[in-house]
Amino acid sequence: MKWTAISLALFAAACAGQSWVDIPLVADLSPARPCQSNVATTVWTDSLPIIADTSQQHLVAGGGAINFPAELKLEHRSGLVRARFAIDTVGRVIPGSGIIEASSDEQFARAVCYGIANLKNEPVVLAGRKTVVGFVHVPFTFAVR
Repeated sequence: MKWTAISLALFAAACAGQSWVDIPLVADLSPARPCQSNVATTVWTDSLPIIADTSQQHLVAGGGAINFPAELKLEHRSGLVRARFAIDTVGRVIPGSGIIEASSDEQFARAVCYGIANLKNEPVVLAGRKTVVGFVHVPFTFAVR
């Protein structure tokens, strides 16, 4: 019994300082901002159909393009980024459409901004036609393993 208590205490002390356990809350995340400040995001108009349901946002290829920032990985930091971007009728991200809705760290946000251009999604079909749509609230989770 005594050794079990000591073992648990040592285990708890070892894990207490690990920041990878701390997943940020949405309230703690930074405000929305475009990925590229010099590009006008005119693609975001009132007529653009919005897909907010992540079950309809199907990534086909390019998921490996979003790289975990090396410095944050060394620090064992986990993070979260919520982004929005528009895709064309073949599922490619429209250049300049990327917006970071919220992020737990600027380095994670930058990694998503650099990587979304290489994502390929399943085209969205509305009323029987492939359509240009905006994906919103797309989650990107960075977890140290």
